[in-house]
Amino acid sequence: MGPSDRSSLDGAGPGAARVIRRKITPPLLPPSVVRRPRVESLLARLIENHRIVCAFASAGAGKTTAVLQAAAQLDRPLAWLSMDATDAAPGRLVVYLEAALAACDPAVVGVGTAALAAKIPHAEAAGLLAEAVEDVPLLLVIDDAERIAHAPEAVAVLHSVAKYLPDVARLVLISRQELPINLGGMGAVPWTGAVGEEDLAFTVDEAMQALDASGRTDIDPVEAIIETGGWVTGVMFEAWRSADHVIGSGGEADPLHGYLSLQILDQLDPAEREFLITTSVLPEVTPAAAEALGAQDATVLLHRLRSRRLPVSWEQDAVAMRCHPRFREYLVQLLARRGEQALRAVHLGNACLLAKEGHLEEAAEEFFTAGHPEGALPFVYPVLERVIERTDFPVAERWLRELAPVRDAAQPELVEAELMLALSREDYGAGIEVADALLRSGRREEVAGRSSRAASLMAWCYLHAGRIEDIRQLLAVADPSPDMDALRHSLRVADDRLADEFPGSGALTGGPLDALVLRADYDLGRLKSLMTIPESPWVVRAAEPWRIGALFATGHLDQAFELYQAVALSGDSGVWLSAVLGPRLMAEVGEADAAWSLLTEGRARIAASGSRMFALLGMLTEAELELILHDDPAAARRVLDRIREDDVSHSFAFVNEPALMLSGLAHLLEGDDRAARDDLAAAVKGMTEGHRRLHLPAAAVFLAEAEWRCGNEDAADAAADLALRSAEEQGSNHVLLDALARFPAVLSRRLDLERRADTPWHGLGRALMVRGVEVGDVLSAAVHGIEFGRRAVLVNGEEVKISLTKSFELLVFLANRSRQEATRQELLEALFDARADESAASYLRQATLRLRKILPDSLEVDRATGLVRLNGRMRVTTESAQLIHLLGQATSLRGADRLRTLLAAFEIADRGTYLSGMRSPWIDERRLYLARLVRDGRLEAAELAFAEGHLKQAGRLAAEVLRQDPFRETAWRLQMRVAHAVGDHDRIVAAYRDCERTLAEIGAEPSSATSQLLADLRP
Repeated sequence: MGPSDRSSLDGAGPGAARVIRRKITPPLLPPSVVRRPRVESLLARLIENHRIVCAFASAGAGKTTAVLQAAAQLDRPLAWLSMDATDAAPGRLVVYLEAALAACDPAVVGVGTAALAAKIPHAEAAGLLAEAVEDVPLLLVIDDAERIAHAPEAVAVLHSVAKYLPDVARLVLISRQELPINLGGMGAVPWTGAVGEEDLAFTVDEAMQALDASGRTDIDPVEAIIETGGWVTGVMFEAWRSADHVIGSGGEADPLHGYLSLQILDQLDPAEREFLITTSVLPEVTPAAAEALGAQDATVLLHRLRSRRLPVSWEQDAVAMRCHPRFREYLVQLLARRGEQALRAVHLGNACLLAKEGHLEEAAEEFFTAGHPEGALPFVYPVLERVIERTDFPVAERWLRELAPVRDAAQPELVEAELMLALSREDYGAGIEVADALLRSGRREEVAGRSSRAASLMAWCYLHAGRIEDIRQLLAVADPSPDMDALRHSLRVADDRLADEFPGSGALTGGPLDALVLRADYDLGRLKSLMTIPESPWVVRAAEPWRIGALFATGHLDQAFELYQAVALSGDSGVWLSAVLGPRLMAEVGEADAAWSLLTEGRARIAASGSRMFALLGMLTEAELELILHDDPAAARRVLDRIREDDVSHSFAFVNEPALMLSGLAHLLEGDDRAARDDLAAAVKGMTEGHRRLHLPAAAVFLAEAEWRCGNEDAADAAADLALRSAEEQGSNHVLLDALARFPAVLSRRLDLERRADTPWHGLGRALMVRGVEVGDVLSAAVHGIEFGRRAVLVNGEEVKISLTKSFELLVFLANRSRQEATRQELLEALFDARADESAASYLRQATLRLRKILPDSLEVDRATGLVRLNGRMRVTTESAQLIHLLGQATSLRGADRLRTLLAAFEIADRGTYLSGMRSPWIDERRLYLARLVRDGRLEAAELAFAEGHLKQAGRLAAEVLRQDPFRETAWRLQMRVAHAVGDHDRIVAAYRDCERTLAEIGAEPSSATSQLLADLRP
């Protein structure tokens, strides 16, 4: 996007705007400033002992000076950021924060800007930036923070920085007003310290020293303190005196302004006054900057002003001046009184200066302030693109609105910006309006021919409207490019003829059009590629919805749900994820109410997006929920009829084909087999010819059932084979198994044709049995191994005796392996400690023969390879596998359900020692592994019980953890929290002392977190 030579300055990350040096440079203190050891020490102490220190006080209270003096006492790298009103744009604030931090820690370069490019929300990007600081004990100071107090998103950025800066770093906020940042305690270091008006106020001695240093021995410091309350600026510049007799003097109602008018400006000659007022828009006044604003004899005037007693600071080694904030505010007010024309002229000069220095974003703001948007046109596009990339959408919209009267409506770069803004906001209706406005003016194809990016973005919007012919017209005139390749690839899910006419490879480029490639890969069923996290930060973010979809489609529900929750909590879930996939995911994990709620909320988001495509996909989801949650095929068909009646549904193969599939399923459930076969045959034909495999395994299973019911046995077998092949191509059996669970007879009939006992169909049969689905007599026996407390084998629920211990061990060893098989050498190593002598081999043969005698046909031996496996016609399970399954299942649950599942797992473990009395290398290893899993699970259950208010249960679980692992400090802290919750303060101390004694045995001591908890809980 945009020019490839974007440069950065002063620590800004790659692709970021050039950052004005003075924003990240701490102001210099004038040599005459009076040191205040009391305030310096107070601030230094607060900074060392607290992660955040707030200096909230009125203008002129000496906040910045005090912080600078305190920072000079500390052995910490100083990162500084001075805020301006324009920094309220949260994306811009992240860029500036990165530049400030990079001055002390080069490791943060590019972190924030890359996160913004990946469309990560501003606050989250700021958090990643703060975390990147890691172990650097820097001091970050945000000066003039009140500039963003009115901007909640910018405040959220600062809150995120405050939250995620490491414990070794410190943050100081300097502001004229308190900021609405939630500074609740967290972390090992105390969270917040603060200084205010009373802390910063002059004492009499400090006022005396300051007045003496400035030559004002005529002022009584006691009187000054009494009249001003110790206000630093008031004492130094006598505003309190003017309050008696200067109100209204010099035309000023504000006493301080009256003082500045009579006692400061009136003492200067006209040229000096004019110079100060004209240059007041500049935070830092240099000769070159002043001359750019039209000031004459700037160098001479600056030298003359340096000899005056003014509320300004000077660079030591350069002719550069910074006015005191209150003084500058007054000068800006005087400048505004000259009238709009004069004010705009000064802002225009400043805009030209900023543009010349390469600060294009700030220059653009000044051009717009000056009422001169045409001045921004030569360079605004790359800046505007950056603004959109970091999702500062209100800024981008304002700029485009102000540029509208002076730009060429068909200027490709700005058309691109308008379209990118619309797509970033998922406002496809707005994007279509941009394209249609060009169409009405007869210039759409002209723009598409000049910019393939604009052509691809317009086509993307048209795709959401189902306007295939408009897409064809744009493709015909656009030059080849990676963007166009992505667009062409996406057409494979919509229209086969158009995709054949304009083929695309679908290669990822790291740009925004990659979202189209990923969307197409998902609907084509290329799920393996979506499971791999791409390298580009932008693609990582764009890939998240489709990765969640791929995890869902491949049966990784826990991971899909966890990632979905993380994206949803970030507030950037997107329309498809929240309105289409979200309801299906919630239905799958058993949250029916949440599924319908998301579907209802999603309708509003879809309507706001202006996407006909999303509207149709939302109806598909609704039809699916009617079948899954309500088992109501009639209601599903009513929804599907609405899709069929929509005049653009035929434009989307990836909508039309799943709709036919669901319609066929509804007919099957209602017993209308011929109607089901017709719909399903059409769906499968389209999916197969278009290589759209996402739903093909399910559609083919449903077709196999329909064909069999209609008496077409060969066609039914062919459809079943197609279902298996498409699942293999997809790389997952999950969709196939879901369909077979609905119609297990498809599997049973297919197994009747198999002559071997271990085919992929048998594997599917075992998988269905694990789900509790009956598939007939083809899987003969269910065998279950009892491993905890006692050793036994259950066959179809009846206990059988296995007299030879090694036979039992052989069974459970094979049953607990992923493929339930092992080589002869692996068995000797596991069961006989790698002995390869004749005695061990003979014992293994005896164990095998005894097991076969008790469980006929239980084992298969491949004599050529020496591979021993459990018969695929048996379903063999074990207690330990059940335990691991329950612990894994708990990770996908929440609250009380998660606790219940964990407790069910512990019921198994608590039956006794795993394979008690048996010793083999694999048993010892598995025993330790299971013990660790259970121990970790108990600690998690203890925390859950505490959160649910089950305090006794939490205490018992924590005690059991400590019995097995007395050095688990987290469990000691939980014991302390339980004691506090029941009001037993003695137990709090006792638990801490027990922890202390236990850790002392290994030469350790309680961590700072445990010690802090003791301090917090003690009455």
